[in-house]
Amino acid sequence: MWCDENGIMRLITTVVITLALAISVALFIFSPKTSDQTQLATANRTSEQQAGTRYQPVGSQFKPVLTEISVPGFKGANGIWGASGRDDEGHIWLGVSGSGKAAAHLVEYDPELNRFIDHGDPVSALRTAGVYREGEEQIKIHSKIIQMDDGWLYFASMDETGERADGSQLPRWGSHFWRYRPSADHWEHLFSAPEGLIAVSGVGRWVYALGYWGHVLYQYDTRTGKTGRIHVGSEGGHISRNLVADKNGHVYVPRVKYIDLKPKMDKDAITTDRLLVVMLTEYDQDLNKLHSTPLIHYAVENKPQASHGITSFSYLADGTIIFGTHVGYLYKITPSDQGPAAVTDLGWLHPDGKSYNPSLFPLDGKRFLAGITRRRGKGYQLFRHDINKGESQPVDLDIPDYRHLLLYGSNTRDDKGRAYVVGRRDGNSPLLFQLEF
Repeated sequence: MWCDENGIMRLITTVVITLALAISVALFIFSPKTSDQTQLATANRTSEQQAGTRYQPVGSQFKPVLTEISVPGFKGANGIWGASGRDDEGHIWLGVSGSGKAAAHLVEYDPELNRFIDHGDPVSALRTAGVYREGEEQIKIHSKIIQMDDGWLYFASMDETGERADGSQLPRWGSHFWRYRPSADHWEHLFSAPEGLIAVSGVGRWVYALGYWGHVLYQYDTRTGKTGRIHVGSEGGHISRNLVADKNGHVYVPRVKYIDLKPKMDKDAITTDRLLVVMLTEYDQDLNKLHSTPLIHYAVENKPQASHGITSFSYLADGTIIFGTHVGYLYKITPSDQGPAAVTDLGWLHPDGKSYNPSLFPLDGKRFLAGITRRRGKGYQLFRHDINKGESQPVDLDIPDYRHLLLYGSNTRDDKGRAYVVGRRDGNSPLLFQLEF
């Protein structure tokens, strides 16, 4: 074949450009991703993936089925204290806490293969990261396990050694904030905290952790790696078991404080009437305080230490958040792009009023919720709650009557819409229920 000099040059140029493009594509595919590249790679996550849940239509026949899934134990395994979450593949992640000196374990469950994978413990990860202190203990992963837009799973581990329930003494070894990359089986240590980091929440970019005592709020920016810390405030040894963050990067934390109703007259005064005041405080992504809303139905009889604060929550499809308190009262957070969110009362989850509400799941993402309650002498019950009507209907569910049964866990559903309730049975055994609607 004959071609002129210009044709040869065009052919060489075409070959060079093709090779350059091929090399560029190969480098992009096989080289480690930077934070910005990962952010772009996960920018197409669905709202369900960002919220860590799944929505399905609710039919007229609502007959859930509860199945117990045996959790592989380890020496000292003790319970799952609400530490659940899901990744974008629909796999379920659990923080199985230990007892004594046994460290907690991070465990993955594949619901399609019915297979568990143990991904190790925080003490071993501390050694690998070179930040372990001799004798250090991390017996609990109490927080939710949240996947953010960068693809990492975020959670916290904590110790309880030496802490005092009245809030006067922190746990000896404090806590550690972690992220885990499922595809690389890699723990990354982000920071340590002297407080017990009991709760984690986040949507998209900013992830938050809540520490006791005093409701200390930590923030981590998944794009820049910047951390922030502010003191929100909590008195009387109270610690909320959850906090919630919205799609705008705002976070909502209860501020718990006593106020004196009767001033002390002199140093010999024996008692002072006190009232516990709880304000749900909203902070933006720069940790600026935006607004506070009173939560009237929050604590048990003015006893902060006996109350678990925000005990349950669900994310709806439009970004609205529903949360329940220790006494079983529901509130709705409607985020705003223009200023503070609107926080409104929804009423009692249980038709008869006060109850403990450890679990809440979105059903259709719009109108219906499934919530678990516990009342003295009644045990655990499941209700379907209609947000629009403010009504709850009891649902028949065969919940085993285990000795010392404790149930927790909210929001987490797999790709087939099955919800996961966690907890403890028989006083010392981790428990996992799969709830199919």
